[in-house]
Amino acid sequence: MAQVNSLPRNLIILCADEMRGDCLSANGLNPDIRTPNMDAVAARGVNLTRHFTCFPKCVPARISMTTGRYTHTDGYRTIWQHMPIDQPNVLKTLLVHNYETAVLGLNHAWENLHEASHTPPELKPGQRGLRIDHHSWTRPLKAIYEEYKSRAPDLKGAAELVDTDLPLTAQTRYRGDLDVHWDSEAITEQAVQLLTSVRDRSRPLFMQVNLGPPHPPYAAPEPWFSMYDPEKIAVFPHDLPAKAPLSLRKQREFRTGMNPDERLLRKMQAVYYGMISRVDAQLGRILQAIEQQGLWDNSIILLLSDHGDFAGQYGLGEKWDTTFADCLTHVPCILAGGGLPQGKTISALSDHTDLAPTLLGLLGLQPDWLIHGHDLRPLLEGQVERVREAVYADGGHEAEMRRRFGFPGADSGKQRTYRNCPETMARAKMVRTDRYKLVMRETGDHELYELQTDRWELNNRYQDAALAEVRTQLLEQLAHWCLVTDTDRPYQQLVGA
Repeated sequence: MAQVNSLPRNLIILCADEMRGDCLSANGLNPDIRTPNMDAVAARGVNLTRHFTCFPKCVPARISMTTGRYTHTDGYRTIWQHMPIDQPNVLKTLLVHNYETAVLGLNHAWENLHEASHTPPELKPGQRGLRIDHHSWTRPLKAIYEEYKSRAPDLKGAAELVDTDLPLTAQTRYRGDLDVHWDSEAITEQAVQLLTSVRDRSRPLFMQVNLGPPHPPYAAPEPWFSMYDPEKIAVFPHDLPAKAPLSLRKQREFRTGMNPDERLLRKMQAVYYGMISRVDAQLGRILQAIEQQGLWDNSIILLLSDHGDFAGQYGLGEKWDTTFADCLTHVPCILAGGGLPQGKTISALSDHTDLAPTLLGLLGLQPDWLIHGHDLRPLLEGQVERVREAVYADGGHEAEMRRRFGFPGADSGKQRTYRNCPETMARAKMVRTDRYKLVMRETGDHELYELQTDRWELNNRYQDAALAEVRTQLLEQLAHWCLVTDTDRPYQQLVGA
């Protein structure tokens, strides 16, 4: 793999929240979606067309991206858990190497990231955090955020449903009469200004931009709201799988109803597409700034999402911790810049744990902690055809947590599902190979899909005698993965391991 002059200095991560892998046009799985800016990056870089998350929820997924470790190893399983300061990760490594650091948008990974950035070093116990240079609420970027906020519409009515014919949850409503996601425009402008005006050009730069959409609510101002005709798009399947697990059945009962309106599900999908095209335009502005500043060849640019979204598939919206369908686990992932190959498509399996060792390796750095993922550089260079036989994912809560977990005052369909049927959040694990997917749950209710003929995972064949040998092989792979990635914490100082 040719390098441009020397190892790249900068790392720029552009992350859309909750974007499905089949909604990147360059992946060739969707005849309707339009993502010209992301496609242009794929044409100038390496498109990992079968990349998967390790957890179908924002925070655990993003932690695995920066630690290179599976979430169960360190106990991450909710959106309220961030990494403590002693957790090794990519950002901490770059801080040691004098990188200028910026995390724009929601943090979603590091404990006390924002507080530590403007708090004196003499922090109280429990307030220790990473002291980064920039985030969305530090000067001068805060002024940009406040300006956009001052022009934002009144969102008091945003919690109301647009169409009450479908009992959609607070996370699955859609509307086009106001810009619910105005802050993503602010974050985009912050990224552009940081690249063009704010950064310290004497230091290498780490910048992670976390754009909120296409995370629900499903809403976008015009022209994005009406960009896709609900009657003309190829719709996702709305039926539940045969022998569907309890988690899917109960979500339909408490989230969207047992017989949701086909017309409204089509609208949900169309607005979701519009949100993605808007994100693509925002990313285009950032990518243009990278190009204009002459940073492309001297930077590693990673474009991806943390996890996917139902977007109407199975008659559902948003996501669920213990559902591992490809619509939630398969995500876009493109690497470009920094001397990487151009226009290369890789269909070998990869997942979020592979990112940390790969990114550090491309920057000429070596992780000094135990990483589960694989360095993808031999794959990128064409030295090997694959680095792994399967990808894996976690989800759910232990029985005691399910008994005590609650959402005071919350009454969305998602919370009602958990409250009325805690077993829908029982611990679960997935192993996915090229051809098969196995999901095992603490409470039973397992799943097995043959993916070559059942792309949408509509026929659960766990009890199928014809797949008994396959099931055994996958169980062995899952057991081996559990053994290899079982917790190695706490660090045993006495023996140095």
